[in-house]
Amino acid sequence: MTANPQMEELSAIPSSDQVQPLETAEQPTAMATAAAEAVAIPVEEELKRAAEKMENNFSKIKTKIHRYPSIFRSLISTDDRYFVPRAVAIGPYHHGAPHLKEAEEVKRAAAYYFCGESGHSVEEVYQRILLVAAEARSCYVDDDTVASIGEGDFAAIMFHDGCFLLQYIICSTDDIAPSLESWFNSNDASMERDIFLLENQLPWVVLDALMTFRSVPVGEFISQESASFDAYTDLEKRSFVLDESYTPSHLPWPPSNSSAIELAEIGINLVANKKTWFNDMSISKGALFGKLFMAPLVMDDQNACWLINMMALEICSASTGMASTGMDGEDTVCSYVSLLAMLMSREEDVHELRVKRILHGDFSNQRTLVFFKNLVDLIPIPFQHSYLLDNLEAYRRKRWMWIPIHKFIYNNLKTIVTVFSIIGVLVGIFKTLMSIKQHQQ
Repeated sequence: MTANPQMEELSAIPSSDQVQPLETAEQPTAMATAAAEAVAIPVEEELKRAAEKMENNFSKIKTKIHRYPSIFRSLISTDDRYFVPRAVAIGPYHHGAPHLKEAEEVKRAAAYYFCGESGHSVEEVYQRILLVAAEARSCYVDDDTVASIGEGDFAAIMFHDGCFLLQYIICSTDDIAPSLESWFNSNDASMERDIFLLENQLPWVVLDALMTFRSVPVGEFISQESASFDAYTDLEKRSFVLDESYTPSHLPWPPSNSSAIELAEIGINLVANKKTWFNDMSISKGALFGKLFMAPLVMDDQNACWLINMMALEICSASTGMASTGMDGEDTVCSYVSLLAMLMSREEDVHELRVKRILHGDFSNQRTLVFFKNLVDLIPIPFQHSYLLDNLEAYRRKRWMWIPIHKFIYNNLKTIVTVFSIIGVLVGIFKTLMSIKQHQQ
């Protein structure tokens, strides 16, 4: 019998008891919604935790031990001498680096001496650190390096590094164990640099806890170290007060160029202040000339390192609120560096800054120019610097009639002096001839 195609098609259709109920449009929608809600709950929690973490980090921005901003990475990759410690790791970021292992044994010895000289047992001092270890840990960026360190190991780092750092500070004003002092002295050049690196710091809460057992002149030490920036050795001794008033910031503003020579051409003289306060920058307008006051700077390898790390700290600690006005001194170092960089367009400008006693030190003109130009490219123009630029523009607008005269005199000063000297000589000769003629008569 020949198969009937229609019968085959019918047989392929399942019977009523085989037919599964078709899902209505509402059913898949309901199922999808339920699944979406199930996924949304953990996703929302994850996003909430991320937001809370960010808020928590922002609330501690002033006390955070920051990593270098990403804009500094290109500079670090080409020259890391201003960023990587040479002798000792302070804190967890560089802990365990192979070239810094020698200092680890010295830290343990320093902790032993610190506890012994404080009159308290090692156990008592260490227990005090354990109480603040969690707070100290929250001061660091929670990256893979810090996350890989267990709670016990982290507390040990805080204990050893804190005692070590305080012993180094004590060494500058008091006697310590000769063996420890010998190590500090032999590594002093590297130590002075290492302890001021942005990523090589301890939270203040650790040092404060340790100083409950022994008083340490931290303020005096910082004052002595900051004297490295002084261009004049006959200054009154400055005191340094430890407080929480220094809060850096930065703001983007349009750049402007006015080199040292260009300012001289328009009648603005550079004047070095007698004290090295970076925020003491101002412009005064006289009857004929203007003056730009700024702090002098000794340029050497150590001060270059400190400048970079202070700038990095200001950028990392940038906050809202007063940052919008910039009048609280939050961008002091960035403003100072921006001003110096603006004054340098070529090596002749660097020489002019030396003549005006703004720049000192053993950096060559070329090295100084390259250093500041590379550095200023990494930062936005700070508010305080922009404020000075506004004053310069106001000076140009107000003195526009005098500027061509100033420029002519500046660029032809030698010729003018020579001409007047010749005139003076000719006048003298003329007077002599007239005197001789009168005597002959």
